[in-house]
Amino acid sequence: MWIAAGALAVAALAVGAGMALGDIGQAYLPTSEVSPPGAFAAMPKPNTTGMSPQQVAVVQRGEYLTTAADCMPCHEAPGAKPFAGGLSFVTPFGTMYSPNITPDKTNGIGNWTNKQFWNALHYGISPGHSLLVFPKYIYPAMPYTSYSKLSKPDVLAIKAYLDAIPAVDAPHVPNALNFPFNIRAVLLGWRILFFGAHPVHYQKSWSPAVRNGAYIAEALGHCTECHSPRNLLFAIKSSDTLAGAQILGEPWYAPNISSSRQYGVGAWNRADLVSYLHEGGNMVNGSAFGPMKSVVDYSLSQLPVSDINDLAAYLQTATKPRTNPVKPMTIPATELAEGHALYTTNCAACHQADGKGIAQVFPNLAGNQAVTGGPADNTIGIVLGGMIPWHANGPVMPAFGSILSDHQIAAVTNYVRTAWGNHGVPNATAASVFAFRKSAPPHKIALADADYLDLPPIASAAARKLGCPLLTDSLIGPGAGEMQIMAGATPDTLANRTSMLMAAVKKANPGITKDQMSQYLLTAYCPVVATQSGMSLSDKKSALKRFMDQAQAMAAAPSKQGS
Repeated sequence: MWIAAGALAVAALAVGAGMALGDIGQAYLPTSEVSPPGAFAAMPKPNTTGMSPQQVAVVQRGEYLTTAADCMPCHEAPGAKPFAGGLSFVTPFGTMYSPNITPDKTNGIGNWTNKQFWNALHYGISPGHSLLVFPKYIYPAMPYTSYSKLSKPDVLAIKAYLDAIPAVDAPHVPNALNFPFNIRAVLLGWRILFFGAHPVHYQKSWSPAVRNGAYIAEALGHCTECHSPRNLLFAIKSSDTLAGAQILGEPWYAPNISSSRQYGVGAWNRADLVSYLHEGGNMVNGSAFGPMKSVVDYSLSQLPVSDINDLAAYLQTATKPRTNPVKPMTIPATELAEGHALYTTNCAACHQADGKGIAQVFPNLAGNQAVTGGPADNTIGIVLGGMIPWHANGPVMPAFGSILSDHQIAAVTNYVRTAWGNHGVPNATAASVFAFRKSAPPHKIALADADYLDLPPIASAAARKLGCPLLTDSLIGPGAGEMQIMAGATPDTLANRTSMLMAAVKKANPGITKDQMSQYLLTAYCPVVATQSGMSLSDKKSALKRFMDQAQAMAAAPSKQGS
């Protein structure tokens, strides 16, 4: 049972560490800084009508802490209202959905008492029972293992804010966890072994700034949840906190952020680290991306720079230095040359030939520790799936998963990790790229969180295994729409979809040849076959051959419209 409980705990890890403000004194109420419009979703404003000045101050403190703790991104599904829940968390043990934490009395926490809310954040126990006699243990997707270090006044201030925002009548989306992980009582053994509520342990020698930084990192921030490796029972290794770790269910590697000067942030210039945490990076150490970009956009960028300085001071001077060397590897010079050529063709126009990027538009790759630190995971993930704009209203980085093969992505990854004096280990392989394709969640789930690796069908592992053609300059780009006409085709709609695609291609390319048309059809329909369940690889190849034979026979017939 304890092993199952440990496995369930890692299944529920928070996706994306949310660093946040904290303070050992309760009178402290900083003023939130304003971010560029449209950079992130707005926090709902609380209704403080009829409250006393003291009550208003508590609610304001709670609003600040809730923003700092990055709560809303985990409790807001795409298109839903803030804090209404429904965001999916994909794990090897099933999918979980965040709950509604608005003050709705039916589906939210409107009927929760202060004690019940304290028990949830401090002890990881929500109202109710499991198997009638066990407490209703909360899955650690809500990182109570860190929140247990919050002071009680801060916890109740967060509740005061949540009680003052608009109630949303949004039922909880049922979790879809596999047995026995769907039984909360199995968490008991893991909790006995690895969980104990306690405050932040401050060192007497720490300055007030470092103490505040410790509260930011260890309590509200729950930095250890993503940046620390775990043992066989998926509990955080206390001897390796902040040493860096793979984020469960995602292609991202949370890097070493300990005080190590070689592997962590100990040697960073303080101003560069503050810029990374508060502004999303600069042209020295690079930019925040993936889960960390969400943390910056929704949380850290909203805090006063003084608090980010405190956080940086704690990470650089008070944390234990951790080592996490990557096994040295060498690759043939021919592969690096291939990577250089691919970079020149696909990347240099934005990131520049020297890897220095363009300020405020395209981040640097030369000297970027997010590119060189740890394994090659982060670089592979970005090349495969692209990246949202570095700054609001800026350009996105395109995804190359539909254009480059596994070998090519590995080659360009190894090149950027070792070019321009970068000290990364060239350990990307075609096999590791394919593994990332294979681990990507379904599209509808990936859309629920911008941090997930979202791959179109043509870039999926199934399509690569079947040998589907990749997009090339001679094919219509996926943004034009033609390549998506075949998506969702069934045996009943296949003929009409094929006619529609052929008509669209001929209209865009009046002089198209028979061979070119065949390539279009194969490229569009192959991913549809590749992602079909219940078919062997040989069955899929046979289905593709039948389709191509029928499509070529249709080539001379007038195009049909319909779906």
